[in-house]
Amino acid sequence: MHKVQGIIPALSTPTNEKGELDEESLRSLVHHNIGWGVHAVAVSIVAGEFYKFSDAERKKCFGIVVDATAGKIPVWAGISHMGTEPSVQLGQYAKDAGADGIIAMLPLGVRVTTMAQMEHFTTILEKVDLPLMIQDAEDFSGTSMRTSLFAKLSKEHSNLVSIKVEGGDILQKIEDVVSLAESRNFTVIGGMAARFLFEELDRGAQGNIPDACLTDLLVSAYNDYTAGKVDAARKTFAIYKPWVDFLTLHPGTSAEIEKETLRLRGIIKSSHTRSPHVPLDQESKKELASIISRIYPAGEESSQ
Repeated sequence: MHKVQGIIPALSTPTNEKGELDEESLRSLVHHNIGWGVHAVAVSIVAGEFYKFSDAERKKCFGIVVDATAGKIPVWAGISHMGTEPSVQLGQYAKDAGADGIIAMLPLGVRVTTMAQMEHFTTILEKVDLPLMIQDAEDFSGTSMRTSLFAKLSKEHSNLVSIKVEGGDILQKIEDVVSLAESRNFTVIGGMAARFLFEELDRGAQGNIPDACLTDLLVSAYNDYTAGKVDAARKTFAIYKPWVDFLTLHPGTSAEIEKETLRLRGIIKSSHTRSPHVPLDQESKKELASIISRIYPAGEESSQ
């Protein structure tokens, strides 16, 4: 696999108004992101609401996304689950489906010791023959991971290729993990909807996994910033900022905001979000529509 870097959007998992998986919309989402120049895609991670979909549905998404990318960009399959064994099973299926790498968090629903964390990731690394990105999503999992864990795992397993860092005090965490990565063979990737994209890059991160709905802007900002065109990058990010500020001000509704954004852009058919979720009220939907119309005035929609 190529070096893990760049903008790697976390794909939403579109459904129709009945809550059924919408394959056509998922393919549309993949095709648009390829057209926008993303460096890879991630399927069935937190932004894709993996925890609301059955294993069979997640496997179907792996196959759809791998087929839709047609080898043009790498596909990262999210295998996070309630336990280690189900994660391994999803990882093995991801390999069979043609994914290029896997992304895993700690098991959900239980706080585990550092020793148990080590055992969890070691098992995945040994039993799934794919590159692994560990997602350090403390805010979501409720469990923190020590930098020493990454050090030991990377020393013992060459297929640990990246750490996705997010959560509280993200910039300090990135600095800490980057200082370790400089002596190891893995890269550091940021998250948090790319709201700190430039600050992450300044601290040594080599990319970001944002939502998949405005990645045309983020790819442009990333490419310009890493090419030294800082003013151009900041100008583009200023266009993106009202949307990410809106997302930040509406905690609990992120999945619906992302899907409604995609619907407004004509990329997916429905913003239906499976339960449990916090619905976006009508006034907020109007505000979101206004933000999107300002970002993409009529006739200026960014597409493939």
